[in-house]
Amino acid sequence: MPGMYVESMDYDSSLDKTLSRLITAFHVLHQQGILDECGHISVRNPQDPSTFFTSNIPAILVSSKRHLNEWNVCDGSPVSLSTSGCQPVREISAESEHYIHSCIYNRYPRVQSVVHSHCSSAIVYGLCNNPGSMLLASSQMAGFLGDQTPIFDAADHYSGLPPTYPRNLNINHIKLGDALARTFNSHPEFDGVDVDGVDGIDDLPLHCTVFQRGHGFVTWATSLEDAVYRAIHVRRDADIQTTAMVQRHHTDVHVVYLSEREAYDCKETINRTSPATWAAWTAQTERSGYYRNDLRSSRVDGF
Repeated sequence: MPGMYVESMDYDSSLDKTLSRLITAFHVLHQQGILDECGHISVRNPQDPSTFFTSNIPAILVSSKRHLNEWNVCDGSPVSLSTSGCQPVREISAESEHYIHSCIYNRYPRVQSVVHSHCSSAIVYGLCNNPGSMLLASSQMAGFLGDQTPIFDAADHYSGLPPTYPRNLNINHIKLGDALARTFNSHPEFDGVDVDGVDGIDDLPLHCTVFQRGHGFVTWATSLEDAVYRAIHVRRDADIQTTAMVQRHHTDVHVVYLSEREAYDCKETINRTSPATWAAWTAQTERSGYYRNDLRSSRVDGF
C-alpha cells in the first residue's frame, strides 16, 4: 500500500537523521578531546525508547550505520532483529561497556543521551577517597555540575560478582551498570546512599555527572546535543579548576567558585547547546578532514 511505504520512508528518514547526528557527536567529542580510542556516546531510539544506539569502536572511525549497534534498554542485550540498518552484534566483547548506557536509560526514562569519557584532565577529579568529587563549577558554562558530583567506585560493588570476575574497573556487568546508574541519585550527605523514592526522581537523575575512580566520567542529557555540551564542559571546567588550584598554591588569594544559586541558574538558563554552537562544532569536524559521516547531507541532520 502506498501509504504504508511513505510512512516507512518517513520513519527511516527520521531515524537516519538521529543516527547522523550521533555520528557527528562522536566526531565532535573526539575533536574536543573527550573521546579518544576509548569512550562512547549513545542516543535513545526516538522511534522506540526501549532501545538505544552507540558504537564500540574508536570515535574517529565511526562513519556509517555499519559502525553503530542497537541495544535493548531493559537488559543491555543486543537487538537481534534491528530494522535500523545498523550493524548486528555478532559477539559481545568482554570490554564492552554498553551497560553504562542501558542501565541509565532503564532507570531514568527521560534521559535521551549518555556520554562516557576517559578524558585524562577530568579523571583526576575522581581519585579522592570521598563520596563526592573535588571538581566544582568554576565557570558559568559548567553550572550543571552543582555543588558536588558523586564518585562511583567499582571496588565497592564487586562482592556481588563471581570471585573470578576481572576487577578491571570496566562496567561490563549489569550489576555494575545498575550500581553506576544509582549513583546518579546518591546524596553526599548520606555517604553516597541512593535517595530513590522522592516523587519523580527516577524520571531524571539528581546529578548530571558521575566520576568513576580510576576510569573516567559519565554524563547525560535530555538531548544528544546537550549531552555533548556537558561532556565538553566537564573537561573544560576541569582544566580551569586545575589551573586555578595551581595558581592558588602560589598566592594568598582563594578560588571563588559558583555559588549554589549561581550554579543552578546557569544550569537552568544557559547550560545547553544552541543551534549556532552545534553548527560550529559540526563545521570544525567537517573542515578538519579527519572525519567522515556517510549519513550526512546538506542540513539533513541539522539541530
